Amino acid sequence: MPRTSPFAILALCSLIGLTACANLGSGMTEDPSKLVVKGALTYKARIALPPDSHAIVELRDASRADGPVVAEQRIDLQGRQVPIPFELQVDRAKLADGKRYAVRGGVLTEGRPAWASDPVALGGISGVVDVGTLNMNPVRTGAFASTFQCGDQQATIDYTQYSMRLTVGEETFNLRPVPAASGAKYEAIGDATTFFWSKGRNATLVVKGKSYPECTSMSDAAPPPFRATGNEPGWRLDIEGGKMILVTDNGARRLVTAAPPVETSADSRRYVASTDAGPLVVTIFERACTDTMSGMPHPHAVDVAFGGRTLTGCGGDPVDLLKGPEWVVEDINRTGIIDNSRMTLDFAPDGRISGRASCNMYTGRYTLTGEALTVSNTAATLRVCAPSLMQQEEKFLGVLRNVRRFDFSEDGALILRTDDSGTITARR
Repeated sequence: MPRTSPFAILALCSLIGLTACANLGSGMTEDPSKLVVKGALTYKARIALPPDSHAIVELRDASRADGPVVAEQRIDLQGRQVPIPFELQVDRAKLADGKRYAVRGGVLTEGRPAWASDPVALGGISGVVDVGTLNMNPVRTGAFASTFQCGDQQATIDYTQYSMRLTVGEETFNLRPVPAASGAKYEAIGDATTFFWSKGRNATLVVKGKSYPECTSMSDAAPPPFRATGNEPGWRLDIEGGKMILVTDNGARRLVTAAPPVETSADSRRYVASTDAGPLVVTIFERACTDTMSGMPHPHAVDVAFGGRTLTGCGGDPVDLLKGPEWVVEDINRTGIIDNSRMTLDFAPDGRISGRASCNMYTGRYTLTGEALTVSNTAATLRVCAPSLMQQEEKFLGVLRNVRRFDFSEDGALILRTDDSGTITARR
């Protein structure tokens, strides 16, 4: 069967088994029947790409959430580093007037998504379009996983370059592609009675011979609620259930409107709604923001333009800044740490915190409120190490138990803070 594009899976992951996109090379020439999309991929981190890395650039139909890939370019880097120039050629016959299209780039290392940019909307679909430099960010493990509802059972799938990882309940299976009459079929390695067979938006799931009802992609469900708030004057915006609700002037004014389609750019997404009182424009920026009253960091800065003024504030769930790949501690109380020792922080979605504390492994619970981050119920294993490591471990756990808030340094380091000026500094 044709090999599914790795970045088509990486980029939006709303369809399974997309095999029709073109794998185009570089060195393309202009042609009136072609759209040429030019640009470059880069990232700010001072991290070298492994020699076997591949860059992926794709053009996707952005007029709907599950829009298909129109064209793709794969670049074998062979040791080349960022910036990575690209030139994607698209058959104009595949593009429709009135539809929106977006380009996105990323890098795979060892067959797994490592870096990815946000989608950038195209301003036109003819001639040569230069989208400039696309800035990429690290990809969280599972960040582009897809969830399916199969009757009462949910199944989550995530991809490597040539295989699939399937999670059903508490069981995880590694699957490989196998021939199929249609769609894309993946079978568990060493167990033909477990397979996932995708046919567009729906799929068939069989686990150890047990067949489940037809699976439907959870991306068809409504997007998760989004909330933003600001101060002076106090305001709150909720986007939920197909509606936008804006409360301004410390609760004195309330506006409810249908949530319009989202417009996506390189560093933001925007909603433009028409209301009886005039246009309402909400812009959600892909950059961190700190609430001016509580000091709580949030993943998004938000502007709300309405009634001749622009309200500024922060949005999104602060816990999203903590979750993801583990944080590696590099300092405690501004005194450094022992060379070659290792302390880590892993914030799980279910409120658990865990990691290594120098010698032992530890677990606990974290709680995030509107103004505070606290850690409780910590417990560690009972291994005995060198006295210096045990002392550092006691110091680390002591500060961790007294954490009351967090913020970030200018270069992205996480700083956990206590009320008595204690700190733990860590990086991804």
